[in-house]
Amino acid sequence: MSEESLRRGSLWMISGQSAALAAQAVYFVLIGRALGSREYGAFVGVVALVAALAQFSSLGMEMILVRNISRDPDSFARTWGHALALSSLGFLVVLAVGETFAHFALRPDLRVLVPWIALSDGLLGKLIQLAARAFQGAGRLAWTARLAASTAVARTLAAAALFFYARARGFQPSALLWTHIYWLSTFAIALPALVLVTSRLGWPRFTRIGRADLSEGLSFSLSASSISVYNDIDKTFLVSCGQIAAAGIYSAAYRVVDAATSPIYAVYAAATPRFFREGTGGVRPARDFARATLRRTLPYSLLAAAALWLAAPLVPALFGATFRESVAALRWLCLLPVLRALHYARGTAITASASQWNRTATQFSAAALNLLLNFLLIPHYSWRGAALASLLTDGFLAVASYLVLRRLSRREGSRFLAAAPPISPWDANDPSTLQAIDKK
Repeated sequence: MSEESLRRGSLWMISGQSAALAAQAVYFVLIGRALGSREYGAFVGVVALVAALAQFSSLGMEMILVRNISRDPDSFARTWGHALALSSLGFLVVLAVGETFAHFALRPDLRVLVPWIALSDGLLGKLIQLAARAFQGAGRLAWTARLAASTAVARTLAAAALFFYARARGFQPSALLWTHIYWLSTFAIALPALVLVTSRLGWPRFTRIGRADLSEGLSFSLSASSISVYNDIDKTFLVSCGQIAAAGIYSAAYRVVDAATSPIYAVYAAATPRFFREGTGGVRPARDFARATLRRTLPYSLLAAAALWLAAPLVPALFGATFRESVAALRWLCLLPVLRALHYARGTAITASASQWNRTATQFSAAALNLLLNFLLIPHYSWRGAALASLLTDGFLAVASYLVLRRLSRREGSRFLAAAPPISPWDANDPSTLQAIDKK
């Protein structure tokens, strides 16, 4: 991908993310006002649980799609078939595990939400994500952006329908009623997304999945699940501790942070195929490209952090009076965009140039740290404990990603020196010889 293509792709992704962001902003306002902090907290607590499990439903094939197609377009049919087959079987596993966990960890009124959210996010949402990744790997970022925006718009329209219907009838909807509507909005996008991929990129071919793809896919799944755990499992912790209103307050602030971070994510999503191509040359080209992208995203993240602190008092005005404490929660979390910019850049470079297991190790460690901190802090400090756990976890991930990338780069340099032929004394001072070594 040329510099111009990267710029154009980034603009498409940012425009798609901006449209999705605008739709999500309206969605959060409508659903927050419709459900109130308590019912909203119940909903997002179960969503967080399903999200952590749903990362295994496709066994990481969404990233395998990007990697394989960006390197070899002819691999699309085979990889697309693998992705669809694994996602269909994986959904059943996610549903079974989710129901089992909910039986032991959640109250009866929350358990009934699991199958509806699993259908929406564990199957239908995953199919939309796979379609978007297929277009991303093929370099058609306009369609990737459109699918992301369409999903957000569909859910916003569903939330608007519920909000105005409840207002007209004079009642407050429950989380269960919303989940019955929620999955339909996802289905409305999933089916056209599958048709679109088939018509634009081709039919799937169902073949045996290679061991290498399964291994890398598992590492991507562990990585994605770890991300989901350290980003969202704190909401499930709050709900399981009976702090449902606190879960709603904290989730509202967290969603504002996610919205502020979305332009950073859009840049790295657009650059991912380029990262993979740079990574074929080793760790150092990917590391250098990460530095270049970080010079663009870090200034924005600093401005976003300042804006979140200053704009925090607007949250209850948007979501409703029951979200008053979200002001303090947002100010606690305002540094997250900066920390995310740092670990997105280094982590993507690791993924593209070395085994994904290197990045998965850091993310799995971050998830374990987050679980421990949530277990220790949330029962005593409620959402403040969750916020502190999030900051410490993302800070750990930024440092760990930097150290892993540095270690991989140094190891690659050592291997090159060990493999390089000895330089004779006659050539040691030859500028052309030294120049050739520097290039390598």
